[in-house]
Amino acid sequence: MPHTSSGIYWEEHGQGPLTLVMLPGFGASTDLMTAIARHLSGFRVLVLDLPGHGRSVRAQADGRLPALAATLHDAITEVITDTGAGAYCLVGYSLGGAIAVRIALDHPDEVRALVGVVPWNAAGTSAGDQVIAGFDAAYGDVETLTHAVAAISVDPSRTSGLTSSMLAVTEQMWHGWLAGGALTSQAGELPGMRVPTCYILGGKDVVVDQAKQLDDVRRIPGGRAVLLSDLGHLCGLERPDVVAREITAFLGTAT
Repeated sequence: MPHTSSGIYWEEHGQGPLTLVMLPGFGASTDLMTAIARHLSGFRVLVLDLPGHGRSVRAQADGRLPALAATLHDAITEVITDTGAGAYCLVGYSLGGAIAVRIALDHPDEVRALVGVVPWNAAGTSAGDQVIAGFDAAYGDVETLTHAVAAISVDPSRTSGLTSSMLAVTEQMWHGWLAGGALTSQAGELPGMRVPTCYILGGKDVVVDQAKQLDDVRRIPGGRAVLLSDLGHLCGLERPDVVAREITAFLGTAT
C-alpha cells in the first residue's frame, strides 16, 4: 500500500513481529528494495524512496548526508508513530546504507539492527573518483547512463530499468550527492556505533571501495561482514533472493 509522510513516499509489504525499514541506493526507487522484500518472510517491511528520487522528488534533497538522514528520520518517525511499530531494523543499499549509518549513529535507541547492502563506505571518496565523477557528468544523458549502468552490472539484462529511475532524480540531489555528499566522511564516528551492524559486500562491486567497506566493519564494535564473491553493486536487482537470505540470517542472530 503506498503512502506519503513528510514528502517521502513509502510502501508497506508483508507482516511479522519485526519491522524493517529499507532505503534504496542512489538513482534507484522503491522498486530496488521491493525486489528484495519479495524474498523476505516474517517481517513487516517499509520501503521509502530517498529524497529527490522516485515519488519523493518534492522532498528537500541537497545531497548531503546529514540533511538526507534528517529528512528520512522524520518520515520514518512519522510512519512508526502512526503505525505503533516501535523500534525497527534499518536496511540501506549503497547511498541508503550511508544514510542508515547516519541515522543509527544519531538515533541508536530507535534502531534495533543495521544492514548495509553494498553500502557506500563511511570514509567517502575523493574528487578524483572516476566512477563517481562520470555519473555526475552524465546527469540527464540517457545513452551515457545506459552504458554506465551496464558497466557496473554483472547481469545487465536485469538492471536496464535503473536508467529510468536515475533520470527521475532531481538535479540538485544528483550533483549535491555526487559532487558533494559523496566526499563526506563519517568513518571517525563508527567506533561509537551502538547498533548491531552487518555489511553485505559484493566481490564484483566496481562502485564502492571494498577495502574501505571492510575498514568500516573493523571500526564498528562487533561489526560483521559477508562477502559474496559473485555479486556486484546491483545485486539487489540481479540476485535479490541471495541478498534477502543474508539479511534474514543476520537479523535472526542480532534481534
